Amino acid sequence: MPVRPYLMLVVSTEDGKFLSCEPGDTVETALGGNVCKTEPTTEMVLFFLKRVMTHPKQINAASGGEKLAPHRPTTIKFADTKTAALHLGEQDKWGSVTACPYVVGCKDELKKLGIDQATFAPVPPMFLENIIRGSIEPGMAPENVEYGTQHLPGLLECTEGFTPEFGKSLYAAAAAYVRAAPWESLAARRPIQVTYRLVLREDVSMKLTAFGSVVGSKELGSYGFSIHKTIESAMTAYELEHTGENDDEANAMAAGGQTCMFTSVYETPFEDVDNKELHGWELAAGDEKDAAPDEENWPLFCKIQFEAGENGAQDTLALTRPAIIELQCFELMFKGIVELLNSGELKSSGDTVRDAKGPWTVKCASAAGSENGETADVELEISLPALTTGDAGGTFL
Repeated sequence: MPVRPYLMLVVSTEDGKFLSCEPGDTVETALGGNVCKTEPTTEMVLFFLKRVMTHPKQINAASGGEKLAPHRPTTIKFADTKTAALHLGEQDKWGSVTACPYVVGCKDELKKLGIDQATFAPVPPMFLENIIRGSIEPGMAPENVEYGTQHLPGLLECTEGFTPEFGKSLYAAAAAYVRAAPWESLAARRPIQVTYRLVLREDVSMKLTAFGSVVGSKELGSYGFSIHKTIESAMTAYELEHTGENDDEANAMAAGGQTCMFTSVYETPFEDVDNKELHGWELAAGDEKDAAPDEENWPLFCKIQFEAGENGAQDTLALTRPAIIELQCFELMFKGIVELLNSGELKSSGDTVRDAKGPWTVKCASAAGSENGETADVELEISLPALTTGDAGGTFL
């Protein structure tokens, strides 16, 4: 699973040594590493610093990890990159920063150890380029590794027309969808028909129809939303979910269509994580007690393409990012469905799962293509088409 870890790196400014610590012999002191999966707390940083002072080792020594004699510094400067981002591109302002949480949280405890000076300091650009980018990161990427799916690029980086303002609107709509808990009111994979008119230019517009459906549930631990462009593929997905009559893996993958699954930060493209933090995109709060803030409910938008291998060749599964028009469809569907769920009008469960309902008309604002936060009102027609089963294995009426 790809993870962008946090690195706690102690550098002696006197001699340029990179310092870590020897792990202890007990459960309490065995946490000697300087790489963290989650953002280090003040307590974690203090614990690490104390171990570096009492059980230091030099990690950039020619002979590898070399043990050193215990040493207490007179000054500790925290070069916290998250705090430095407060003045992104304005390094001259870093010297006056007082908001670094590690300075505030560690200063009193460090004084007890005889270290009176604890301040913030910017990360030197030369250090970032020559050490982190040039030496450390290349060593963390193993060569010749084959993954089942390729690394997905960030939406802002790869989707033409995607803007930070649209990302803000899209993420907010996805967060509202999670908070509405649609799996409590809607049967899994039960198609919801949405029709709207997309205005491409003042003189050009087109009518679009798509079929969305709830995927999974919180109880199952996997949940999201799937969109199909045709009735046939939406029905195939519904049958696979509920009848089990067709267990062909190729058809199951082909029915995947376009999907937004809500996952952890550790399964989210790095660029999306960076852009969420930089542009203030919204996430729904998670439920896991031990999870860090913003660790859950990251929307992962992708298109699934499955190709069965021929003549003994291996099957292939490709994931790509949706186009801007397809992402707008997610945005509008989330907003329209959430409004009807909150009003109590949209339901498909129990004995009524196959009944027709609607149509309802909902007006939503879309920020697709917006550069400065402008939105356009779009009128949606939302309905539950009737489902019947017959000799053909299932049709819409």
